[in-house]
Amino acid sequence: MSIRKALYEDLESVMEIKEKVVPLMIEAGNSQWSENYPNRERFSRDIDAGSLYVYEESGTIVGFVVVDDDHPYPYDDIPWQLTRERSKAMHRMAVDPSKQGHGIARRMMKAMETHIRSEGYDGIHTDTSLENEKMQKQFEKNGYQFKGKLNLDDNENDWYVAYEKTFD
Repeated sequence: MSIRKALYEDLESVMEIKEKVVPLMIEAGNSQWSENYPNRERFSRDIDAGSLYVYEESGTIVGFVVVDDDHPYPYDDIPWQLTRERSKAMHRMAVDPSKQGHGIARRMMKAMETHIRSEGYDGIHTDTSLENEKMQKQFEKNGYQFKGKLNLDDNENDWYVAYEKTFD
């Protein structure tokens, strides 16, 4: 079990997981991701930036997450405890559906928290669609605190919820 920065040769596995996850999200009423987002180009840019991480078990990629300094502008309206400079932002996290329910998301989050802490940061800011109840529960189970609602795009009916975890 380990987390590492993704390489270009990992793109196929990342896309396979994403393609398996999207229908399940849509079936659950969560339209945050689609056939078109996130796409290979988006993940390639994440690799270029050094912000896409993959989680492996027994040499197989079973999940991925993006952690970077990209705190979207609407984050400014959230009452964070930590400033942008003291925290990383977490985006685009998924676990292969065939591996869900086995604590992989929890282990991925813990591994990223350890990595972020080792880089000198004091916590994580993140968000998920208001429709993504599964991810909201995952955040809450892992000690993330709800910080408020925000709108990330031009669709005024498309709301997200913000969470923060501080390292004490």
